[in-house]
Amino acid sequence: MSNVIHIFTGSQVDPKVGVVPRPGECLGCFTHRMVLAGGCSNGLGWAEHYRLVRARRAVTLRRRLTALGARCDCEVIHEIWQPSPVLWTRDPQSGDLAAPSVLPPCEGVRPGSTKPCSWWVSGASLAL
Repeated sequence: MSNVIHIFTGSQVDPKVGVVPRPGECLGCFTHRMVLAGGCSNGLGWAEHYRLVRARRAVTLRRRLTALGARCDCEVIHEIWQPSPVLWTRDPQSGDLAAPSVLPPCEGVRPGSTKPCSWWVSGASLAL
């Protein structure tokens, strides 16, 4: 594991992954990438980092995510938003649908946006 610790989130991060959102990368794809690389920050550290780097005017982001039910970054990408059903695959043995562990490149969002790209859907819309 890396000995690099992100000063804002306290999470270990592989320096090759980087902690800066990629050009046009949405909040969902960035948070997914950071949680995979460094784990959940046990708060909304990655989401707040994204806001500070890409969407400084979105001052209510933390409040909005909390109101939707996210207490930490992993809940943002597992509860509030989930990968679009078009990315899910069927397990050949069990027949169950499984969310992807790796996403295609981010579809992109406009500068300053905190909305997810089209690879993400509301977690509530997937509930049965």
